[in-house]
Amino acid sequence: MVNWTAVAIGFGVTVVLETIGIMFISLDAAVSAFISVFAPIIGGLLAAYWGTATYKEGIINGGLAGGMGSLLAAIIFIPGTLTFIAENAVISFISSAILGIIGGLVGILARGKPQGKETPPQKPDT
Repeated sequence: MVNWTAVAIGFGVTVVLETIGIMFISLDAAVSAFISVFAPIIGGLLAAYWGTATYKEGIINGGLAGGMGSLLAAIIFIPGTLTFIAENAVISFISSAILGIIGGLVGILARGKPQGKETPPQKPDT
């Protein structure tokens, strides 16, 4: 189940980091690209760490946080025609959702042993 509070936190972090990355584009394009790549990973990591207990929920929350945050940043900051903005926003959503999924996996692993995975019963020694 999606924890929308955690997704909102990850979404906010992703949007803020994407905005910072876009501000750095005039100074150094490499720094801007670095920040823009790690923004959805960090947003997905936070969404999964704070909101979930299983791998499946971590993947979903991380992907939503990273993808939606970058989608909003792409719609706001990409200049051009509506078609150009829409194409870039979809590409940004897909690529950032994948990065958010990676961040979600890292977040759930950093949290500790995920719940929902039962250990198989041990056979008694005879």
